[in-house]
Amino acid sequence: MINNRLIEQAKNADFIAFLEKYHGFTFTRKGGAYRCNEHTSLAVKNDRRSWYWHSHNLGGFGAVDYLVKAERMTFRAAVAVITGATPPATATRFDPEQPKSLILPEKRGIPLRLLNYLRNERGIDSEIINWLRQKEMLYEDRRGNIVFVGFDEQGKARFASLRGTHGNTPFRGDCAGSDKRYGFIMAANAPTERLYIFESPIDAMSHASLVNAATGGTGTWKTDTRLSLAGTSDAALNFFLNQHKEIKSLVFCLDNDKPGRDAALILGREYAFKRYTVFNEPPHGKDYNEDLKALRAQNRAIIQRRNGGGGICERDR
Repeated sequence: MINNRLIEQAKNADFIAFLEKYHGFTFTRKGGAYRCNEHTSLAVKNDRRSWYWHSHNLGGFGAVDYLVKAERMTFRAAVAVITGATPPATATRFDPEQPKSLILPEKRGIPLRLLNYLRNERGIDSEIINWLRQKEMLYEDRRGNIVFVGFDEQGKARFASLRGTHGNTPFRGDCAGSDKRYGFIMAANAPTERLYIFESPIDAMSHASLVNAATGGTGTWKTDTRLSLAGTSDAALNFFLNQHKEIKSLVFCLDNDKPGRDAALILGREYAFKRYTVFNEPPHGKDYNEDLKALRAQNRAIIQRRNGGGGICERDR
């Protein structure tokens, strides 16, 4: 059974040691990276986690990213292989040359769980939720999960992730056939040179909600483009930048924990080297949704004090 302990173990695995054991690859250290002797376009940075396979236009952070992207394993299968919970020969794999077809779950008519979870539990601004629903980037499936959808330049759905709406540790995962080169993108209403980068769609939505609250609900949040990486891999970022040459500055808003800070540092250096202007704007709490919920709680407390400390008050949206 895959649990949080095994997931953390897999994410923290030494990527080079894993490839040496799993595939028999050998590496030679050259300058600021390790080069694979068997596949010379595969490079791993000195942190022994960050990798890029130039001939496949794929990159990521760690062994889990590699197995999911390069070998088309499911996330659970990748964790099981890295931690030894499942022998490599029995893991579900996909042909990396076979084009993937995204399978979107069936939509539920009235998204009551979605609205309750995002508005009441997560504090997301109703205006932002409705805007995303109108663009079909956000909906509730028949099982009550929230579906976040990423599209290609032609408006075709190419990536989708799921978020459960029950319990303290709700289900999370990607839909079958998702292509992680296509992230969840909250595009600005006009061309912009700046891109904000997050680990999850909810953090991107939370950042937009914070901007909307700070500007009095004037819709200023629509002037910025926000991209969710669905983790800390830069596959979606690299692909997006190749498609949008107008972007000049990158603002990394990754989680305020060790994996997020490490990834922000590594990616910041990499893209600064590529001549982008790079900023780091981590949240005050663990992530931007935690900051948003703290603001909502603070506003409710102010209203309660104004109302004499009792009764039911209207939610601040």
